[in-house]
Amino acid sequence: MLRSIAVLTLAAALPLAALADEVWALPSGNQITYLNDEGDTAVLGYTPVMGVEQSYIFVPGLGGNSGNRTTFTGYWVEPTYVGKTCPAALVGPGGVQWDRWGIVELKFHKKGFPSKITMKRGDCFAAPTEKILLKPVVGAGLQ
Repeated sequence: MLRSIAVLTLAAALPLAALADEVWALPSGNQITYLNDEGDTAVLGYTPVMGVEQSYIFVPGLGGNSGNRTTFTGYWVEPTYVGKTCPAALVGPGGVQWDRWGIVELKFHKKGFPSKITMKRGDCFAAPTEKILLKPVVGAGLQ
């Protein structure tokens, strides 16, 4: 499992070309942006509430899927100053290391964009339980 996580984290070590086609608002007012695809894995980026550094969500199966979205499981990574660290680190090629990470579940309310997303997060190896509602940002505001 950690090997597949490390492969997914490779994308964060690479330069990201922000497509910004799809954006969702977090309850904090921060936003999650669909950055790019690495194969069939979608790379989403956001800034944590207490942070200034980019954080990422890697979602296998979502990459290239714009019209048949359901529920997907992936991983999130954040800088260590945001909160508690995990007992094991994720290390990607090039030595990029994350000590704060967890499993994420994204449940799309509609098959295509714009769609609200119910996101569940878990810390480290814990099952996702923390629920967060993401609202799509379209044109001049939220949908």
